[in-house]
Amino acid sequence: MITGPRRAGKTYYLFSLVDKNAPERYLYVDFEHPVFHPLTPGDFIDVLDTYRELYPEIKRPTVLLDEGYTVYVTGSSSKLLSREVATHLRGRSLTYILFPLSFREFLRFKGVEYRGREFYRNASKINRLLEEYLRFGAYPEVALAPEDIKELILKDYLDVLIKKDVLERHSLRNVHLLNELLYFPLRAYSRYVSFDSLYRLFKGRLRVTKRTIANYFSYLEEAFALFLVRRFERSPKGGIVAPRKLYLIDTGLALFGEKDLARDAENAVFLELVRRNSLKPSVEVTYWKDEAGREVDFVVSENGKAKELIQVSLRLDDEKTRKKEFLVLLHASKRLGCKSLKVITLEEKGVEDVSLYGMRGRIELVPLAKWLLEI
Repeated sequence: MITGPRRAGKTYYLFSLVDKNAPERYLYVDFEHPVFHPLTPGDFIDVLDTYRELYPEIKRPTVLLDEGYTVYVTGSSSKLLSREVATHLRGRSLTYILFPLSFREFLRFKGVEYRGREFYRNASKINRLLEEYLRFGAYPEVALAPEDIKELILKDYLDVLIKKDVLERHSLRNVHLLNELLYFPLRAYSRYVSFDSLYRLFKGRLRVTKRTIANYFSYLEEAFALFLVRRFERSPKGGIVAPRKLYLIDTGLALFGEKDLARDAENAVFLELVRRNSLKPSVEVTYWKDEAGREVDFVVSENGKAKELIQVSLRLDDEKTRKKEFLVLLHASKRLGCKSLKVITLEEKGVEDVSLYGMRGRIELVPLAKWLLEI
């Protein structure tokens, strides 16, 4: 099962699996093509019969919904992953989430080498492309498009996502409320969201309930428009009731809200963490915040145990900011029993042995471009 947002390259990836020496062994059905609307299970049998008439010698083609065959399915809804496919296949499926381009893939699209010494030879070009990556995001078509039409393409993506993956899929009629709720994460990505606070914000001018707001956000999450990240807690209940942090599927979408370089960087780090750990079901990416308001951007945990603490702070030139970021990591390290501490910056790199208020720790500083290019 290949799932992920629209236009991330799922179909292209699907075609890359085809044996070019024997393409006739593969049956590809585009369920969004008008000729297949609406397609019932019985109709698919007709498609299969037609294929068999064309290629009677092929007994076990790929992409057949039956035991004994290999099936590749792409979809633009996490609901398709978590409920529908899981229910019907009962564990007999493997799922891969295809995100927009990683920074490594983005540089390959641009023809820029970054491995080994090439990273330093191409440093200025890589840093310039990092700015583009954060500003316009990482959809393949957008990455290859001229700058003057990138925003138009992204707007079209957003419109189609709203129409097909949310409104039509869930038969919603309150378009105004959906647009209002979608505008919130476009302005407040990499920040907290509380359904209670959103309800208080909207109830004076819209007919809405907290349940409706929660449902609409779940629909946007299913459509891979955004992610709602839990707070790291020892108890499951604490993680459920705590506010969530919002991240977008692509930083380019923030062009229709309020762009901010620091939040773009944090959003990009989140997506890369999820991308790197998407095939590890025991690994979770959360945030941490204590009762004093100290916050660590990301806790990477495995089986409930914190393995890595990551802060995203582009500049540490100011001594007050530097001390604050280090102190938060030391507090979290002590509370969570985690020694792997990292600050992702714009340019600064190195390792510092830090001692503050009786707490000690070794903190690694890594430039954003270099961290994104790690394998």
